Amino acid sequence: MNAVFKFGPFSLHPVSRTLVRDGRELVIGSRAFDMLVALVQKQGEVLSRRELMASAWSGLSVEDSNVRVQMAHLRRELGCGVNGDRYIASVAGRGYCFVMPVETRETEFSHTELYPIEQTSNDPDHGVVSLVEDTAESHSFPIRSERLLGRAANLEDLSIAVEERRLVTLVGPGGVGKTTLAKALAKDLRSFDRVTFVDLSVVTDDAQVAGAIASAISPHSRTSAPLKDAVTRLAKDRVLLIIDNCEHVINGAADALTYILAHSPATHVLATSIEALRVFGEAVYLLRPLGTPPNTGRITASHALAWPSVELFMQRASDGGHVSKLADDEAAVVAAICRRLDGNPLAIELVASRVGIYGLDGVLELLDNQLAFRWQGDRGAAPRHQTVQSLLDWSYVLLSEHARVVLSKLSVFVGDFTIDAAVELIAGPDITNAGVSMAVSELVDKSLVASTGLGQSTGFKLREIVRTYAAGRLANEAGRNETQRRHALLYLKAMQARETSSENEAPSRRDSHVGNVRAALEWAFSGDGDPEIGAEICALLLDAFQNSFQLEECGRWCRRALDVLPTKLENSELHLKLIESLAVATLFAGGRDQDTVNSFDAGLQLSRRLNDHRREAHLLAGLGMYHLMQGDFRLSFDIAEAYKLNADVQGRPSDTAIAGWMLGTMYHMLGEQLEASAAYEYSVKRAKGSQPTKLGHFERTYLAVAKIAQARVTWLRGSPETALQMAEGAIEEARSHPSSLCFSLLMGVPVFLYSGELDRAEILTDELVEVTARTGNLFGYHDAAMAVRGQLLVLRGETEKSIELLRGKLASMTSSGFQSMVFGNLRALAEGLSMSGEHAEATSAIDTALGLSERAGGSYILPELLRTKAMILLSSPQASFNNVDRLLNEGMAIARRTSALGWELRLHLARIKADRTRGVETSDEGLGKLAEVVRGFQDGFETADLRAAHSVLHDHSAVALAS
Repeated sequence: MNAVFKFGPFSLHPVSRTLVRDGRELVIGSRAFDMLVALVQKQGEVLSRRELMASAWSGLSVEDSNVRVQMAHLRRELGCGVNGDRYIASVAGRGYCFVMPVETRETEFSHTELYPIEQTSNDPDHGVVSLVEDTAESHSFPIRSERLLGRAANLEDLSIAVEERRLVTLVGPGGVGKTTLAKALAKDLRSFDRVTFVDLSVVTDDAQVAGAIASAISPHSRTSAPLKDAVTRLAKDRVLLIIDNCEHVINGAADALTYILAHSPATHVLATSIEALRVFGEAVYLLRPLGTPPNTGRITASHALAWPSVELFMQRASDGGHVSKLADDEAAVVAAICRRLDGNPLAIELVASRVGIYGLDGVLELLDNQLAFRWQGDRGAAPRHQTVQSLLDWSYVLLSEHARVVLSKLSVFVGDFTIDAAVELIAGPDITNAGVSMAVSELVDKSLVASTGLGQSTGFKLREIVRTYAAGRLANEAGRNETQRRHALLYLKAMQARETSSENEAPSRRDSHVGNVRAALEWAFSGDGDPEIGAEICALLLDAFQNSFQLEECGRWCRRALDVLPTKLENSELHLKLIESLAVATLFAGGRDQDTVNSFDAGLQLSRRLNDHRREAHLLAGLGMYHLMQGDFRLSFDIAEAYKLNADVQGRPSDTAIAGWMLGTMYHMLGEQLEASAAYEYSVKRAKGSQPTKLGHFERTYLAVAKIAQARVTWLRGSPETALQMAEGAIEEARSHPSSLCFSLLMGVPVFLYSGELDRAEILTDELVEVTARTGNLFGYHDAAMAVRGQLLVLRGETEKSIELLRGKLASMTSSGFQSMVFGNLRALAEGLSMSGEHAEATSAIDTALGLSERAGGSYILPELLRTKAMILLSSPQASFNNVDRLLNEGMAIARRTSALGWELRLHLARIKADRTRGVETSDEGLGKLAEVVRGFQDGFETADLRAAHSVLHDHSAVALAS
């Protein structure tokens, strides 16, 4: 198959290995090209870095950072973010996803897409295959004049299929457009002498099928064997029979078509049905719903309209009286509606026709209570096509009794489920384990349940409109509450198993539980529910919600559980676990106020009452993290010392290692780099070469922070190259945990900025901005990320942009509790203002930073703040050289005392710049001190500051030789 993929203004040709934009070929490099092909071919799916490495570096062992570098290059070439265009989205902890709609054009029908069903004949001339392809639309017969949306490839492939196969069954759920596509095919085909269309929807019995088909072929025949007579007539010509709506009389249709194909060699048949006929020689063409935009966050109107489901929706909305064009702020709502309707064309048409009356938000809301399922459509359509309800009723009545029961109970699942989960939910006295499995298989065959990939096993999922329909049926059943109880217990059991398991579950698998956990909680805290089950789930909720950045929701559920906690559970271990979960959720979800401190205090008191030293230590670590984020480094240090004392008393090596991470980070933030190094070395020794297991959330974050802080300490102490490597490693390790990744990037990007590695800093900053954008700035992370981008822009010389960005984000960062990040951002703002000639405001900004540093009890960045203020004064119209010298001398003294060689080098370079500004030569003593500092560095001689120092020393040597 020679496929061409079209998206936005681009055409991607994998065979010829070309990427064309507006008729002009782009050269993007072979690695980036291979990654792009892999992403486009799996449009809407998340590909891991390992999968992309296998595509672009097949058979080679390379670092993960290569993927990120190539991805940044690819995004720039595609223009990601330009004019709001989004092509490739990062999914934290999982990989990358191509989110722009893709149109696939194929130049040739491929037999590699044919998969065998079951062959029972030994005749070598009869191969039985199943043709699997994509989606469909609908037409009348004669066909409407409008074009089929999103069905060009289906129409082309189906045309070839009916030429090559004598029996093709077009299979798909009701309303997906099987009849429409079949009629469009009939209009387009020219290779058959005659096309005969037979609608079996009016036939009510299997015994009537043969007569209905015969009547269509030979309307005036009055023989006692009408089908035999019809076959005789068919033998005269090359005929295509289109047999529509076979599902309710499938046995009669199968018998009649077997007879026709056996006795009329020139006849070809295209049948439509919600399930395969399962007869010899059949090729099954699975017709998928219309493509819908993936739920990846922001989407513009133009992007949404590139998806056929959205285009159809807006066309029918316009037909129904909706006069407005789709706006950018409405695109996500329409995309959500189309996803809720599973991209089903008939359902989309029926629902969209009411947008003029109810509005987009109203339509979306009404989908929940099934009112939308009863909206009347085309009065001239077949009864089963007049409402969504009648469409689903048509499929429902074709099910066996067991399948009907299973379908209604499966509606409690949100998203994917496994056969084992279905059996555990449903099996009982009335239906066996095998009966549940057989019923699920029947639902799959009848296109009501879809099979999905679920880790290493096969998963299943109710189509969304089917799930809503089935939930309506379950609501009227006497056993509904027991089904919901079993569902809640099923996920409580799964969460308990994960908590005790030593294996880490993949983030994608863990995320798939969130919808079911939420549904279980909604039942547990309802009038018919069980708040004790709800409390037990809430106590384990962090693991389910942490990778979806839904910690605020986690906090709300924990508060609800605590509000209704049964008296018998007060002051119990479960009570303590709920308080602990609430503390974690509120701190990382932006709750950095007195209520957060109260949660910690309550948890610490209860943990001591219960002698739960492990949770006491974890909550103590959290309280230290709270004050660290507030910028109170001295108080954080005191708590870290209390944690170490507690760990020493309890004698647990893992806790003493954690204490070292905490103390090392606090020493670093206070500017004591020698002590920080010693504390980190102590942690390594206490951990005995292996990381402690079963870390709490705060302790895991401390580990991530400590590793990135250790890289900063290494930079400050004169090993910038080693520091960069350590920062890369720390960031990579944090990728599996979103909050740890945010902290690692926020603290790690400055290492690259300090080293002059601006391109790498930009790649990491883009990742940070994209990761935090998905939080909606709920926790203040996104503002902090944008402020880091502001620091980068200062170094890029884009002062106007940097000033605007930093001014806008500093206030919100302060209010959201990111005080610890404010020092560096204020310093960058001051530098940018100075570069723009705004000296008074620059001085005010740097003085504010210095004041905050003093209130924090000290700061690792203090020498750099003093250097920046000296440079601001130096560039002022009335420069005070005495003050400049005083600030530089003070900064050098602090840098030397704290072993901050990196800051000391910058201060010496600033002194040389000050000498040149006032027109004096730097003394030999000053140059000697610069040379001495340079000799103190262990590596990184190609980093920006060391290159500048070598240049100064080289120039001085050249002048000395010349004289």
